[in-house]
Formats: sequence, C-alpha cells, structure tokens
Amino acid sequence: MFFCDHATLDVWSPDFSTSGLANPTWTRAKCGDVELSNSLEWTDWAANPTQVQICDACGTPGCASGGYVHLSALREVVLWTIPRRQTADALDGKLFPATRIARFGAIAFPKSVWASFHGAAVEVPDAADLPRSDAESICDAWITGPGRPSDADRVVDWLRARLLAADTLDVQEAIGLVEHWIGRFRERARAEIDGSILPVKSAGAAIEKLYFDGPGAEDWPALAHYDGALVPALSEGYMFVPAR
Repeated sequence: MFFCDHATLDVWSPDFSTSGLANPTWTRAKCGDVELSNSLEWTDWAANPTQVQICDACGTPGCASGGYVHLSALREVVLWTIPRRQTADALDGKLFPATRIARFGAIAFPKSVWASFHGAAVEVPDAADLPRSDAESICDAWITGPGRPSDADRVVDWLRARLLAADTLDVQEAIGLVEHWIGRFRERARAEIDGSILPVKSAGAAIEKLYFDGPGAEDWPALAHYDGALVPALSEGYMFVPAR
C-alpha cells in the first residue's frame, strides 16, 4: 500500500481533436511523479469500480482500457484498492488497475488530501458520502503486491510452496497467522469493517517480513507486532489495526 499524504493538482487540457470535440479543461491529481487521476471533473465517481484514468481523446469513461480502482472510506482515510474480480466479465477484459494500484496494491489518502480533490472539483464526492470499506477491501490492500496472488483463496497455498523464512516466526507459524487473518476477512467480506490504518513507527510497532525464493522486491512485510498481537501490515510503514 502507498500512503499518499501529499498530492499535487494541475490544470491541463487534453487534445480532443481526433474526436471532433472542443478541448476541455481538466484537473489532474498526482502523487510525486505518478498520475493518480487525469480528470477529477470527468471521472464517474458514482461507479465502483471507478475509472480514475479516462480516455484523453474523448473523455468517455470506459473508452480506454484500465485505470480502475475500487473506492471506499475507512475512518480517517479514503482507500483505492484493486477492482473487484467479480466485475471483470462485465467490463469485457478492460478491468486493469490504475497505475499506482498496479505498482503498490492500494493507495490510502488522508481525508485532508481527499478534501483537496473535492475542493478542486465539486464532482469528487465528499469522503463522508463514499461507501464504507468492507473486509474484502482491507484484505485486498493487504495481500496485493509484487509476485503475490491477487486472489485471497490462493495466498496460503502460495505461501506453503514458496515461503522460506520470516524475521522472528517459523514458517508454519507465519503461514498460520496469514491464514487466520484471511479467514477473519473472509467471514465479513462484504460487511463494513471498523479499524484504523496506523503508522508503524509512531505506534511503536515492528514489521514481521516474509522471505521467498525470488527477487528481494517480492519479500512481503505481511505482519506487524503491535500491542501484544500480530496484525496485518499494509506496507513497511503502515498497518491495519481492527477496532476492539
């Protein structure tokens, strides 16, 4: 997961000449040098999955392939996660995730950053009006990453085949904990989930990384030692802590 605590907005005009349409004025949102959305105004925010990178030749959502996210809100953050697999057939093979989702698995925006999107384009819904994050959203944010299966049902078998070691846990213990959390998320897959995304360092937690027989980039910071328990780590720097 990538935590976008600072975004930049710039006004630009796409070239609609090939469509015979007048060039509109759009607001693009970026985090660092990577585009998040090329048009805050023309994105169909009522759709979920939401295509946040739309065709820059006509502005029609769905015209271009890819650029999709699943949109939800969890307490203090807005979450973009991978598009739900169940909608893939309806989108005729165009259900490719947005650039940052493909790279990091998920994006979390503090509500202050999301408010800046809403302030720049009234079409962006207020965070309070977004669907609440369910357990499947958090699970997707957790398991999606380099080399890992995007389907939670395949993760445990994949770990059994490839996991070599962890920081402090033995292999079977690590697999058991991942299986435990996947089971908890699956039980409430489409039910609203309550919890917080917290920074690992300032919360006094420590990451438990899993190591594999492949490139170092595929090592998974899967768990965090926090308050006497092991909770899902969404990245090296952030973890999900369920409400008690």
